[in-house]
Amino acid sequence: MSPTQLESPASSPRATQHIVDGVLSAIPARSIQGNVLREEIRAVVVEYLEHADGARKLDSRAALYPAAARWAATGVPIETVQHLVHTGFRLHLDDHATKFLRHNNINHVMDAMHTVNATVSRAYLEVASSATQRSGHQAVARALLSGRHAISVARECGIALTDHYTVLAVAADTSVRGAVSPGSFLEMLVGRVGQPMSALHSDLGGTILIQGCPDTEEIGDLVRQTALVVVAIEVDRDRIPSATEDGHELLDVVRRLHRPPGLYHFDDLAIEYQLTRPGPGRDRLETALDAVAEDPELVATLRAHINNGLNRRLTAREMHIHQNTVDYRLKRIYRLARLDSHDPGLIWKLRAALTVRDYLGLENNEEEASPI
Repeated sequence: MSPTQLESPASSPRATQHIVDGVLSAIPARSIQGNVLREEIRAVVVEYLEHADGARKLDSRAALYPAAARWAATGVPIETVQHLVHTGFRLHLDDHATKFLRHNNINHVMDAMHTVNATVSRAYLEVASSATQRSGHQAVARALLSGRHAISVARECGIALTDHYTVLAVAADTSVRGAVSPGSFLEMLVGRVGQPMSALHSDLGGTILIQGCPDTEEIGDLVRQTALVVVAIEVDRDRIPSATEDGHELLDVVRRLHRPPGLYHFDDLAIEYQLTRPGPGRDRLETALDAVAEDPELVATLRAHINNGLNRRLTAREMHIHQNTVDYRLKRIYRLARLDSHDPGLIWKLRAALTVRDYLGLENNEEEASPI
């Protein structure tokens, strides 16, 4: 019987499926974790079988490297992956056990196996190195945020500190399906800004510390690609703990006032922040619109008028009413609030009172339920 070339997986999908099923059966159920997908494994198998067949040179980074990196990141032991590699090649050889293999065929198989093993090892080592570095940055972040032992912790982790930092307080909107997570946002930042970063985060939010004072316009561009609310504060290193507390309090202000996602600075929210701090001033503003609030239509008109820069025409258009009706409602608002409608400067008090009521949740979003 003359030597026979190995079948190409492209012309023998059953061989590929055989190996895919064999590899899947070799993976412990607890190690799959939903990330080792059948199609992903199929792509890897097809790639190395085509190389074993000599059909093309193996590009180890095309399918296997990212797949192995995902397995490493999700905790699949490297011993399991190595076992899968050997299982796959053994099945491939078993499928052709009845055929004579040329010397070149065997060389292709051995070369492919070496390449796959080397690629898997490199992926696992790089993921492990990245995890170690990430752990170090997290330790430094905890030290900086607590204000204690930052220098010694940074020295132990081999991370250089700087005198100035940009603190990013981050909050995610969990109601947005498929939204960018704070962890993914951190990866986007590292790729764009290129500055060393330390961070503590979860799926709900977190704090990112960027060395120095990067271009916040670049950060804003990234934030606009997400549904995140981010507050940026530039501070000296010893003020990181207090700045972090301020940043997360400002996030709370943004959330309670129903502001849109985006990048905010302290100056953007300074007035709102001050108005919402507990004290006699907030207590007085809290009740200033009690009489007005009995008519949700008036509250909705006031909010629209303020949001439209006190422009009667825009307010009328948004509310679907005549401009004269806007004037009538505004006069009623001033009268109920016991303010002089002939003094337009008093609009600041109405704006402040509405901000406090929104922050405290006193309106219960009547304007959203209103048909107007």
